[in-house]
Amino acid sequence: MPYFLRAAMCATVLVSSASAHAQTQSLPLTLDDAIARAIAASPVGEAFAARADALIARRAAADTRPAASIDVLAENFGIGDSDLYRQFQIGAMYSQRIERGGKRAARVALADAELEVAAAEAFVRRLDIASTVQRLYVEVQAAEATIDIAKARVEIAEQLSREVGRRVSDARDPLFAGTRARTQLAEARVDLELAEHARDAAMKRLVALWDGDATGLSVSREDFLRFAPVDAGVPQSAADLAVYEARQRRASADITLQQAGARTDPTVSAGPRYIGTGDVALVAGVSLPLANRALNQANIARAEAESRQAQADLAVERYQRRQAIMLAAEKVEETAHEVEAVRDQVVPGALKTLAEVRAGYNRGGFTFLDVSMAQVALHEARARMVRVAILHHQARVELDRLTGRFAPHLQGAE
Repeated sequence: MPYFLRAAMCATVLVSSASAHAQTQSLPLTLDDAIARAIAASPVGEAFAARADALIARRAAADTRPAASIDVLAENFGIGDSDLYRQFQIGAMYSQRIERGGKRAARVALADAELEVAAAEAFVRRLDIASTVQRLYVEVQAAEATIDIAKARVEIAEQLSREVGRRVSDARDPLFAGTRARTQLAEARVDLELAEHARDAAMKRLVALWDGDATGLSVSREDFLRFAPVDAGVPQSAADLAVYEARQRRASADITLQQAGARTDPTVSAGPRYIGTGDVALVAGVSLPLANRALNQANIARAEAESRQAQADLAVERYQRRQAIMLAAEKVEETAHEVEAVRDQVVPGALKTLAEVRAGYNRGGFTFLDVSMAQVALHEARARMVRVAILHHQARVELDRLTGRFAPHLQGAE
């Protein structure tokens, strides 16, 4: 193996070892840990708890019978002789409306459905938070990978600057070659500084989700260039579909409630009546309101239309999600294949080319321009690998969100 090829490979290994050593000196932050922290700091749990309390109270109110009433009535008061006085009457009536048609049970079922919708929507919000964390976590991983590339570029630029410096001192190369080599080294160092700044900014954006401090934290990037295959028949997120299914059940409960309203509720009344003659009588009665069939039919039609809409929304969501999953899975596979091709074929070839050109350059067979072009080609190959890897992980984030990958980890999260 040529000396320069061994040196370049050793430099890459040293950079990776140094990065790994630096990582051991800091506190590793896993993706699951970041998601747990963001969920714990999010007010979604408190918002759902408050909404649930309100819906539970509404259910308790729905599970009560109509309130009774007491009416007091005085009749035949006026100015006249004693006969009129003996005709006055004072009565007290206790009235109770009796619900028919299962209205009470229908109200309770509708309240339960509202609570189910709220719980499903709150869980989807947690999934959205997990997706945001995953996206920001990938940004930090990408920034770390960019730093590794920038460090390797600095290593190569430093070696090349020393080699060109010796050739310029020996009058084997013009002065501009040394100046160009130093400029490339300065450019590589600036890019490394910018990459580290981008990494710090990405880490701050990540920890901002739980108002944390990025000092001493690091992310694992071992899996940044490792790609798991997409399973065939990827399922849709049950959590997202659960929202539409809960809304459909709520619409069905509303239909039952409106159908129960078709039956009128009688009001039963009874009570004593005191007459001016000194007699006391017992009075009882039943009141049955007339049904407003037009209004009731309109309410039933509205509820049925809303139920059909809920069913249609569920069908649309399943269709669109199935298409989105298929496209995201294809993007994941496509980008993974490209990254692996660049990593396993292009980068080693560019690395070997640079080593061979440098060896020929030291023997006088190539010019500094040839070495510079080989160096740029290696850097571009590595940068392309990272860029495509970012696209891969972005597609993976979308796929994970569509399939509800983190749903099992969020069960019971508050």
